[in-house]
Order: sequence, then structure tokens, then C-alpha cells
Amino acid sequence: MTRLPSPATLTILESSADPVRPVPDTRHLDFLGRMPIPLRRAFKAGLDRTVADHRAATGVNLDCSFLSGAEWYKPFDALATANEEHLPGMLVTTFHHDILAPGLLARYAPGPSARQPNFHPACTAAGLPDPEGVFRLFAAIPFVFLVDEKRLKGRPAPRAWDDLLDPIWTDDIVFGGWRPNGQVPYQDYNSYLLLSLRREYGDDGLAAFAVNVRHLQHNIRTATQAGSNSRDVGAIAILPWLQAELSPRRERIRVVWPEDGALTMPIGYLVKPEAETRLWQLADYVSGVELGRTLVRNCYPPSNPAIPGAFPAGAKLKWPGWDYARTHDLATESKRAADKFFTAWNEAHEVRECG
Repeated sequence: MTRLPSPATLTILESSADPVRPVPDTRHLDFLGRMPIPLRRAFKAGLDRTVADHRAATGVNLDCSFLSGAEWYKPFDALATANEEHLPGMLVTTFHHDILAPGLLARYAPGPSARQPNFHPACTAAGLPDPEGVFRLFAAIPFVFLVDEKRLKGRPAPRAWDDLLDPIWTDDIVFGGWRPNGQVPYQDYNSYLLLSLRREYGDDGLAAFAVNVRHLQHNIRTATQAGSNSRDVGAIAILPWLQAELSPRRERIRVVWPEDGALTMPIGYLVKPEAETRLWQLADYVSGVELGRTLVRNCYPPSNPAIPGAFPAGAKLKWPGWDYARTHDLATESKRAADKFFTAWNEAHEVRECG
């Protein structure tokens, strides 16, 4: 595999959520978007330039709203039941159950003037492009392993996802989550990871994984502590590729891209058929070279095959798939996965504490 630039050369654009702002009124919006925190400032800057260029060329000002901070889920969580006139012309979002309602997707089904982007072979091989062309992929969030060589203690480093189910890793894995203290349930956690593990390995596999998890904590905290002697990290961390590459103790840690594929969350856009011609500059921006280069620098690889250096050589991707997404209620399935995981995780910790 090719080696990325050292962590010092990567662009960290934002490390914490912006303040809460009023939730925008979606009526008559041309654009509604959200992106992962590290990309928000750069994405917004490019979006603003694109809107300004459009205004200069056409005299028309596009009405755009880009979400940040605690408004992440609003108003996306209301779109599935919104009236037609309340739906923006274009949506940009990570893959999430709040945009997968069949009725909502039908409103954004591509018309005859729709332009479908080209895709990197790694994305195509993993089935990330939507076969119905509604969710138009332009980037990805890969999750990889960050391994502490000292903590391995003679055990072979994990090479694939099913290695994480092996009891040799009991209490030695950390992944993303947050809670204010140890007496309350986790308020936030990587539900996509739990959904995907249950999809592939079933309830028993998810329970085996839960036994191996030490605890959950913020990805930035884990990246900062990895390779140290902190009790808050173990031998293995599951992190977005960006955070894994930014972890500083390179003499002791290494990034492992799973041989069966980095678990990948797609980032894409949806456009109403009648808005295709009017909003083509916005679509060109999100799938174009300017944003693509920023995505490469920050380890959120663009799917545009014309942008070099997006993925390590030979890298594979994996995810639950569009067949699964369109035949399951992902909100319900995510909750089921979380319930199974936390039940097994709590039981394992009670046993360890009593033992």
C-alpha cells in the first residue's frame, strides 16, 4: 500500500462542533447540506465561492443552508414527511437512515437530464454507487484499525474484521462514542459500525465483539492517546482513516487497512429532477477537483477517479450494500444492533468487575 503524507501535512479543518444555530426553514431552499466535522469549513468555503460564481454568471442567487454543530439531524429528520414544496432542490449528506425513506428517495429519482458521476474502481467494486442513481456518491469515510505494537504482546495484529471477534482481544478494543460519565448510557456512538457488524456476523458475532471492547470514547481522544500507556486505550482502535493517520506516536503504532475492506460510509448528493439544470454548478463542485483535493488531504477519499491519491494502492472497501439499505428500516436495525451490543458489553463488564 502507498503511504499517505505524514500527519503533520494533513489539514485539520475543525475539531469540535460549531455553536447551535437556528434550524433553517427548508421551504424554497436550493441546497441543504451537512458534512463530517473536519470537512465543514473547507466545504462551506468552496460552496460559498461556487454560489458567488453562479451569481456573477447568471445574476441568480442560490439559497443554500449548510448545517453544523448540534443541528446535524435537523431538519434532515423531518424531510421524509415533508411536503414537496419543503424539500430542497439538492441535498448533500453522509449515508444515514433519515434520507433513505422510500418516499423521500422517490422525490429525488433522477430524470432524463441527470448526470451521473464516474467512480473510482475501489468504490465500484464495493458496490458504493447507488444502482438507482438517486444517492450520487462523491466521497467516502473509511474506518480502519490503529494498532499499538507494544500492546500486542506477541499476538498477531488483526488483518480483517472477523479477527476482532477473537477472544484474544478481550477488553482490548476501543471505538467511537461519548457519554458524560460512566453512570449513564452512551449518548452517541458509532451505530454504523454496530449495524454493519451485526449485518455480517449476526448477533453472536456482535456479542463476541462486545466482549472485546474496553470502552467507547471520542475518536480524537483515542487518536491522541494511542501508543501511550493510558488505560483508556487498548491494543486496537477502530477509527476513521483521518484520525488514525493523525495519531502521533508513529514509532509504536501503525494503521492497518483491513484486507477484506475498510468499512466505508458513503457521502453523496441528491438532486430533484427539475433542479438538475439549475443546480449543475453545485453538483460539479461536490464531485469536482477542488473539493476532491481537499478530501484527499484529509483522508476522506473522493470517488472521482480523475483525482489521484485517493486510496492506498490495492485498498478494498466494504459496507452493508444498497440491497440491504432499501429493504430494511435502518433506524430500527441500528437500534437493534446497539441494544444487542450494549447488552453483551454491559454483561461482560459486570463479570469482569465481579471477577
